[in-house]
Amino acid sequence: MTSSRSDGSDTLLGAWLLGLAGFVDAIAFVVLHGSFVAFMSGNSTIFGASGAVGHWRTASLSVLLIVLFFLGNVLGALQSRFLGRTAHRSLMISIAVVTTVGTAVATWMSEAAGMITIAIAAGLINSALSARTDVHVGLTYVTGTLVKSAHQLVDGLGSDHPWAWIKTLGFWAIFACGAAIGGVAYHGLGSAALWFAVALAVIACLLPHRFR
Repeated sequence: MTSSRSDGSDTLLGAWLLGLAGFVDAIAFVVLHGSFVAFMSGNSTIFGASGAVGHWRTASLSVLLIVLFFLGNVLGALQSRFLGRTAHRSLMISIAVVTTVGTAVATWMSEAAGMITIAIAAGLINSALSARTDVHVGLTYVTGTLVKSAHQLVDGLGSDHPWAWIKTLGFWAIFACGAAIGGVAYHGLGSAALWFAVALAVIACLLPHRFR
């Protein structure tokens, strides 16, 4: 029973953070003209392609986003390793604080600078869950989610758990839905839509979790 509740709390938290990541990534895509805060595979491709044709400003932006995303992951990993039982709460608060700072910057100073700041929060999100869970580390690596779901589909043929792949595929769907909602919200509200992301991050601080 305890294990089931633990798995459920990881799933809920992972799904919630994925929706948040999709939401801010869609807004970043629009504000940063095709760059991302949560999809580093895309930024890596943009960096390579832009550098190859001499678009150094775009390439530099991609590098900056990758560095900040990496920094967010490092900060999250440090908290997970050294803060013990307070690590999860500290991580959630860090995500909420950075998202709030980025939103404030985007709202009152510069949309681009605000979204770049939120890349750190996206990195923190990817450090929020343990490797010992169905919700894998590298939360916003949805390509990996699709690959895992495909393998589970094949592995489930003729087994007692033929539908396990649907749960994994659901994480991709949540990210995509978050992105769709973020796009619609930004279209209607502009940078003020990011305050919904702040609300999502604050609620994440209150969601159940397990100590690992």
